[in-house]
Amino acid sequence: MTTRICAALLVSLLLATPARAQPLAAPPGGFEANITWLYYRDLPRAMRFYEQVMGLTLTVDQGWAKVYQVSPTSFVGLVDETRGMHRASETKPVALAFVTSRVDDWHRWLTSNGVVTRGEAKDSATLPIRGFVALDPEGYTLEFETFRDDPQNTKMRALLGAPRPK
Repeated sequence: MTTRICAALLVSLLLATPARAQPLAAPPGGFEANITWLYYRDLPRAMRFYEQVMGLTLTVDQGWAKVYQVSPTSFVGLVDETRGMHRASETKPVALAFVTSRVDDWHRWLTSNGVVTRGEAKDSATLPIRGFVALDPEGYTLEFETFRDDPQNTKMRALLGAPRPK
């Protein structure tokens, strides 16, 4: 009798337990965009920089988090460190890269607006890119770069819609 009750209880528990989803054989993919989140002590100052100096438009305003569109499917999010998942820190182990065919123009624009840059725009000695590095108001590294015509860059240039070599 006890065995039948235990068996009946076990069967009812098994039937009541929701079925577990089968693991996927591959990542689901289907990303529509990406957002890189950066954390700030002075969010209004960061907003002014990205709007007035970088020329980005505020796309989503969540109060303590602001999302700016960089390209059709790329965004940068600025977060008030007192409300976000992370805190701002002196060490910035992330670089935000802006891919543009107008590297030299960006260098002139940023330096004329008092933005700290690390050197001139130039061709890399080790990679087939041209670019330079600047710093945002709280020290995040901003890379401005273009992928030069080189076999290493064929796929990236095609994805970016760059002119193909003739």
